[in-house]
Formats: sequence, C-alpha cells, structure tokens
Amino acid sequence: MQKRKFIMGDDAMAMGAIEAGVKVVTGYPGTPATEILEVIAKERPDIYTEWSCNEMVATEVAMGSSLANVRTLAVMKHNGTNVATDMIMHFAFTGVKGAYVLVSADDPGANSSQNEEDTRILLHTYGHLPILDPSSPAEAKEMMKAAFDLSEETSSAYILRPVMRVCHARSVIEEGPSTAPDREPSFENDRSRFVMSAVSEPKAGGKMRPLWRHELLNAKQAEYKEIAEKSPFNWIEKGEGHTGLVGCGIGYTYAKEALESLDLSLPILKLGTLPLPPKKVREFLNQVDRVIVFEEIEPVVEKMLKQICYDEKLQVEVLGREFFLPAEGELNTQIVLEALDKLAVAELPEDLKPFDRPKMPIRIRTQCVGCSHRSLLNAMKEVTRKHKGIVTGDIGCHDAGSFPPIELQSTIYCMGASIPMAAGLAKSGLGRPVVAMIGDSTFFHMGLPGLVSASYNRANITVVIGDNGTTAMTGFQPHAGSGINVMEQDVPKISIEEVVKAVGASVRKVNPYNIAETKKALEEAVTEEGVSVIIATAPCYLRNSKTDNLFFTPRAVEVNPERCNGCKICINDFGCPSLRYKDEKVTIDKATCVMCGMCADVCKRGAIV
Repeated sequence: MQKRKFIMGDDAMAMGAIEAGVKVVTGYPGTPATEILEVIAKERPDIYTEWSCNEMVATEVAMGSSLANVRTLAVMKHNGTNVATDMIMHFAFTGVKGAYVLVSADDPGANSSQNEEDTRILLHTYGHLPILDPSSPAEAKEMMKAAFDLSEETSSAYILRPVMRVCHARSVIEEGPSTAPDREPSFENDRSRFVMSAVSEPKAGGKMRPLWRHELLNAKQAEYKEIAEKSPFNWIEKGEGHTGLVGCGIGYTYAKEALESLDLSLPILKLGTLPLPPKKVREFLNQVDRVIVFEEIEPVVEKMLKQICYDEKLQVEVLGREFFLPAEGELNTQIVLEALDKLAVAELPEDLKPFDRPKMPIRIRTQCVGCSHRSLLNAMKEVTRKHKGIVTGDIGCHDAGSFPPIELQSTIYCMGASIPMAAGLAKSGLGRPVVAMIGDSTFFHMGLPGLVSASYNRANITVVIGDNGTTAMTGFQPHAGSGINVMEQDVPKISIEEVVKAVGASVRKVNPYNIAETKKALEEAVTEEGVSVIIATAPCYLRNSKTDNLFFTPRAVEVNPERCNGCKICINDFGCPSLRYKDEKVTIDKATCVMCGMCADVCKRGAIV
C-alpha cells in the first residue's frame, strides 16, 4: 500500500525529487526552502547532497552533475537566486544534459527575508526559462516530478517556484512509485554547446556562438508554450457571470477559498506554468468581460494578459497588482473577498466584510538568552561609540544588533556586503573608524571575496567574524568551517584564522563571553593600519545548551537592590530578555536566565553580582 503522510510542502517537494530519481542535490540554507535538501539528506543518504558555500556554487555543482547525464536539483530562496544569476543566465543558453531542476522559493511579505521580490521576472521574463508555480504542497510534489521529465524532454533547466505559504503549509501527501530512468553517469564532449566563448560557430554558418545559442533559446519558447498548453497544471473552471478570476500558483488557492466561503461560482483560469498556455488563455478571455489576476508578487501575468487583449483586440478589463490589488505584501483570502466586494461581484456577509485588522503587538528582534553575539555586540558598541566609529552589518542572528536596544549596525544588505561597504566607507575620506560585522557561514558564503579585495586594496577597516560553527539562523546547517557536512560525515574543517592570515590581514581570536578581552582586542584593531580581523569564537548557545560544550562557566546572578540605581544600562545597552525593570529597579527572570553571567560584567555599578 502507498503511504499517506501529513507533511510540509518542502517535504512534499523532497519526496517528489526522490521519486523522480534525483542523484545530486545542492543548495544553500534559506527560508522557506531549507527543509527540501535536509529531508532528502535524511531520508536518502545514498543520494549525494551538499550545502554549497553559496548559491552560485550550488548551481555550478549541479550543472556539472547534469553534464554527467544524471538528474540534479539545486535549492535556494529568492535572495540566493540573485547570487546565482550569472550561472543561471549561462545554462539558459547552453541547456542541460541530465534533468536539472532549480527550486527558487519566493517569500512574499518578506516573512523571513530582508526584501520581497518575484523571481519569475528574473528567471522567465529575463532568463527565458520555463517555470512551474505550485498552488499547494500536493501540486508542488507533482510539479517537482514533472519538472525532471520536462527538463530532459526539452534539454532545458526547469524552475520550480514555490512561495512561503506552499513551502510551509501542511497537507496529506501520498507517496508514489519511482519514475527514475535507470542509467549510469556518462559524459560526452560538446564544445560547441558548453564552451560559451565569443567565437564563430561553424554549425551556425559562422555566427558568434553566444548569439547562436541565444537564437536557439528564443526558438525554444514555442516548445515551452506547447508544453504549457498540454500541462495538467493549467485549466479552466466554468462559472456564472462575466467576471473571471485568474489564479496563479497560491493565488488560485486563495481565490477558491474565497468563493467557497461565499458559496459562489465564478469562472476561474488556474495557471501553474510560465509561459502561459495561449489557447486556454484566449478561450477564457473570450468568456468574460473582466478578470482579476491573483499572483505573488508582481503583475507578471497581469501584464501578459493585457498584452494578449491588446494584440487580439479583446475588450476585457484586466485588474490585478498593477493598480487594483495591493502592490506589495502577501495575498490572502481576505484580499480576494475585499476585491469582490469592491467590484460588487458578491454581497458579502457581515463576518466576511472588510474590517480593520487589530494592530499586532511590537516584537523586539533580539538574540536568544545566553547568545554570545549579545556580549560581542555590546563590546563593539562601547568601543565604536568611544571612537565615533561606524558598523556595517550582515545577515545572521547578529543582525538583531541593528534594532533597539543595541542599535549598533548602521547597514544590513545582502550576504557578504558588510566588508565591501566598510571598505567603501573607509576609502571615502570620512576619517572615522569602520567595523564590519559578519557571521562565519556568511563569511564562507560571500564574505571571503570582500575580505580579499579589502586586503588587496589596503582598506583601513576592522572585520569582526562571529564564529559559532554553524548556520544558526536557518536551523544549524553545517558550513565549510563546521567540520561536518549535511550527511553528518566528518570533513576537513576550514580554519577561518588561516584563511584570514593567507589574505594578508592581521587576526585576533577572542571568546566573546569575555567582554573585557573582546573590548581590548577591538581597541587594538580599530587603531591599527590595514585590515584587522577579530574572530569571536563560541558555539551557538541554543544548540549547545544541553551539552557541556559552553564557552562560559554558569554563574548564578542576583541584583543587589541597594546598589541598583535604575540606570537601565544593562537593559538599554545589553538587552538581555531575562532582565526586567520594575519599581525603578532591575530584576532577573529566573525562569529564563541561563546563568551566563554577562550582565554582571555589563553593570557599571556592580549591582548585578
């Protein structure tokens, strides 16, 4: 009997990849796609799986395996797709050998990202690659399997673009049989295709090779449209009236939920592919006078439909993200209901009418109790304020230091940007010390090129690397400095200290729980010439709290109310969630305190002992 499981969309996509016979899986952790790779590594240790140093490397490793004629999968979130764009735009031209599926998971609403964006624009509009856009975990699994087959059928990479609410929704998913082709890895030279140099190509009558490959890519668009026309992921649902709904991916799910809550039947065009199925689209548009397009996030399909209406001289009003629906943020069922109400398509019951949503309480973004980053950021704050310094930040648990109460980092951009931005500030002639804060995983991801450049160009900056031995922010995935891989095998542990020395920067190592030691190292670093690196090494407390592998000796702490004058330096500068303020005195919440003792080092009056 086939098993049925109640699992997340990420797990469902992992199941689909396994059933499709994937042999090599690469990626870099990033919400909402992280679990896809982790599930494959756990469930099928015979499938080669790796966390690459960054998404560019992941796409390149996957392409190498595809050239060996095996089925490959690269997994990343939208920010990572930006990193990998250079390689993606190349294999769009060359095509692939073994099936190549790229998961590019978008995060509408920026629930767990520093921005929101629509990678359909990058990958389809710009890259001319075909995309599958799932509406549910079950469809995501089926699309994953179909993507492998379609990739080999077209010799092209296929993109699977799930959004957060598909990746992290749960559904009952049925395991299916393997559809994997039984073949051994093989390699054949085809330099006219896979050597993308600007040389004339005899096969194309002497045309420059990149231009010839571009011509072939453009010609493939007709093939993609034929596949879309026959695809089981696109269909028309009959309904009443002349207002139609177009549901793209998760937008279809929201539209269906809204109609079911109203017991209403409207014509629906469900779309799960790019390019669009031209015949189905025209058939649907000929049935209606007006359509509302529900898609995440940009008006991609909306603009395509407007173009079709213009070309075909169809008198159909097309509404969507461009002018009618909210232009940013996630869709939801309420937005669909409000759109129907606004157009007087349906009479909404009182409980479904638009309402003023209650304001959510403000949640302060901070580190866990006992986190070594808090003492490190506190030391950096004291030293940089003393010297009127500027701190550029990066992605990681430590980026919470840019928010109250610490308010240290002045910038947070894409991964690895802290070091080059610090170098730019230093080279501007500003005349103030500049410190870059970056984590160990991000250092291996994209920080190293910035450090090489800063050292080579003799920038006067200090780089602080928070080294906790893991990719903590996304769930403790290992990296090149962890000493293990995703399969939990022992592997060479890349020494950050030796790497830093190799690029010609000075280096100091500190235990961030020792605030005095950390401040001393920072004082020395910000006053010396060239690139100075401080490696603050301590394991993630949240991960290691159940072991003896701690970098501090647990100390019970108490507040002496006689000495506490209510200055709140420990709260306003240090920000530990276990510190409370009541009746003009600081108290310690024993239920959450982990006895790291750092607050005692921060208190200027010695009131915490």
